[in-house]
Amino acid sequence: MPRPTTSPKRRRDRRPLLTWSAVVAVSVALALAASWIYTRDDYWSQRWTVDLTVYLASGETVREGASLYDLVIISPLYGEMPYLYPPLTALLFFVPLSFLPAGAAALVWNSASLVALGAVVWLSLGMAGVRDDRTRSALTVVGLVLAACLLPVRIQLIAGQINMFLLLLVLLDFSRRSDRLRGVGIGIAAGLKITPLIFIVYLLVTRRWAAARNALAAFLVTVAIGFLVLPGDAARYWGGLVLHSSRAGGVFDTPNQSLAGAMARVLSSEQFASWWLLVMAVVGLWGIAVALLAFRRGSDLLGFSATAVTGLLVSPVSWEHHWVYVIPLLVWLAVRAHRTRSLPVAVATAVLVTVFTVRIFMLVGIQESPPAPMALAAWEQVVAAAYPLTGLALLTLGPLWLRRIPPVADGTAPSAGGARRAGPGRLPDPPGGGGDAAHERAGAGTA
Repeated sequence: MPRPTTSPKRRRDRRPLLTWSAVVAVSVALALAASWIYTRDDYWSQRWTVDLTVYLASGETVREGASLYDLVIISPLYGEMPYLYPPLTALLFFVPLSFLPAGAAALVWNSASLVALGAVVWLSLGMAGVRDDRTRSALTVVGLVLAACLLPVRIQLIAGQINMFLLLLVLLDFSRRSDRLRGVGIGIAAGLKITPLIFIVYLLVTRRWAAARNALAAFLVTVAIGFLVLPGDAARYWGGLVLHSSRAGGVFDTPNQSLAGAMARVLSSEQFASWWLLVMAVVGLWGIAVALLAFRRGSDLLGFSATAVTGLLVSPVSWEHHWVYVIPLLVWLAVRAHRTRSLPVAVATAVLVTVFTVRIFMLVGIQESPPAPMALAAWEQVVAAAYPLTGLALLTLGPLWLRRIPPVADGTAPSAGGARRAGPGRLPDPPGGGGDAAHERAGAGTA
């Protein structure tokens, strides 16, 4: 009797389900492993879920009808820890999460964060030009495991942070099938945490007016929802607290890997000096110019990455876990190194992976959160500023490299005619979905 066979179409329809089942299973396993490892480590156990504790308390605060911005959690390590985000963030994420016991909430939160990381890897592979579904599925699972070893991701899991969800929302906008909803993810992300607003600037300089309007409209909707549901808290936050970066911690703390953090350590300053704004403005303009160059050379992913690095550099506070935004760039470089068999690109990728994996300042004994600015030797200042120095190097050397090679043409930037090649980075279609052939016309404008 002949054995039944599965048609190629049916196998294709099942592949997304198998891919995301594997991503979910691996994510839960990694979340459990992180909990087991870090809660048994003397150093990291003191920092386990330190931010998630504040998040859960914010959810309980909303449920009790108290003010979010009167909430202060006292940490044995970090002292007073207030709630820092807009009201909508607590409503969407932390109120539902607060119904769970703390241990279960941590597992659910970190598992969901790792699933979001898997989606980021999938999208990044597509935007880097990996088209074969089987290859892309396998690399997504492998990339998820490898990316989970990066320090920003490890700190994200240890602290219980939110940044992976924001990265996914932003990245989705640069891999949409059509222009109709492009920008909405950026606007929602900015409404949950203000920093993604810089991507609206990138949309504007690349003349994607509709996407910029969508982003701004989505952002304003999130603000309006906050005023409708929690008007008092919304008025306090958007009326001034949003500008108080000092509430996030000491600007000179070593994990603050922004330019402001590096300058505070070099100058032994406890406060953000007003003249630093000029430095931030110059770096910001240069970074956006680099992003525009990358876009014109054919790569929206590199433009996205330059914008992300720029935002991390000019923000008053960019903790280590904020640097998860470099993950798409690392994926793109790894794919390019393999395809072009380029030793320089492979070496550069390995160096970047090392920088974003090893917490070098901890290995050499530099204090994490000193009570006052430390007197560091020159070499210690370099070690303590590993991320901002790397970001500046990327924004300086990147344009030189882009000008020396042919246009990148990875299919992620809209073409002159507004059309996009089928199949750039996007999430797999649901079982029974249409696949890459259904990809619609994209790209409202060009630079």
